[in-house]
Amino acid sequence: MDIKKILREKLESKKNNKYDYGCVMLYLDVSKEEMKRLQDVIDEDDIYREDDNEGFGREDEPHVTILYGIHADVPDEDVEKLIEEIKNPEMEVKKVSAFKNDKFEVLKFDVKSKDLQKLNKKFKSLPHTNTYPEYHPHVTIAYIKNGKSDSYIDKLNNIESIKFKIKNIVYSKPDKTKKTYKI
Repeated sequence: MDIKKILREKLESKKNNKYDYGCVMLYLDVSKEEMKRLQDVIDEDDIYREDDNEGFGREDEPHVTILYGIHADVPDEDVEKLIEEIKNPEMEVKKVSAFKNDKFEVLKFDVKSKDLQKLNKKFKSLPHTNTYPEYHPHVTIAYIKNGKSDSYIDKLNNIESIKFKIKNIVYSKPDKTKKTYKI
């Protein structure tokens, strides 16, 4: 058994992994210290992770997704035309709540924004796949094991709020490349 070969194959398989779809997001200008202050409330044993998927755990790139599900064959130019229309969307970060499913729970800030609702609708004009009937803009804090998020909601809502400002727009493509755009 060649342990180096096995390790290299494992690393290569992770590196070459692709997403099913692309997404457009507003990346937020939040200090790492402020996010850490929030995330440190969460016990490490309650964090949800998957060995073969690095997209879980604590969120390290605070963002609000405009639309997930953009097909790989959509030309960048089509996405960029819509991105060019984005002009400082207004948004209000609300209280902490959670999305729950059979595998994990998403601890997140709710976001209220008519502008984001309109942008989501515009981007839906592109070929996409979306399994969620309603758009709920949010800022993910962390992925939590089932049954654990309720114990953190009150704690996090009682912490002094942090300021979220929009930093830039990111188009994350299915091939895992990211294109960044200024607003």
